Amino acid sequence: MRSAYVLPLLLAALAWPPAHAAPLYKWVDSAGQVIYSSARPPAGTQAEKVLAPPQPSAEEVRQSEERAKRIEEQANALEAQRREQEAQEAEEARLRALQSPPAPIVIETPVYAPQPIYYPPVMRRPPKRHPDPHPHPRPRPDLHDRRYAQ
Repeated sequence: MRSAYVLPLLLAALAWPPAHAAPLYKWVDSAGQVIYSSARPPAGTQAEKVLAPPQPSAEEVRQSEERAKRIEEQANALEAQRREQEAQEAEEARLRALQSPPAPIVIETPVYAPQPIYYPPVMRRPPKRHPDPHPHPRPRPDLHDRRYAQ
């Protein structure tokens, strides 16, 4: 039962403010700024009422819809024409590229190409022989020999 009353009241509440909207006033204040307000201007200020434009008629709405439809069709036709022209230009560029030899590649800056490192052959030396601990054997002093004793 409540929902039967809620919808008409909601629609009436939404339709009420535009039907009885407060008038708009336009005036210039003492600083030279233009002010728009729904409140009345101060006393002694020259103000003018700004009237809202009337709602468009059904005929004006129909004409604007037809105009929008024509503009959209024209935009679609121009877009299709542009795509066709781009495809044709791309095909011509592809054919030109196939007919002409490729341009030589010019390198403006030097390119680093690592060179192989040369390692000279390593000559292996023969292994060192351990020197004899006593190449010339010295006579050992005899412990009983008095010449060597002190």
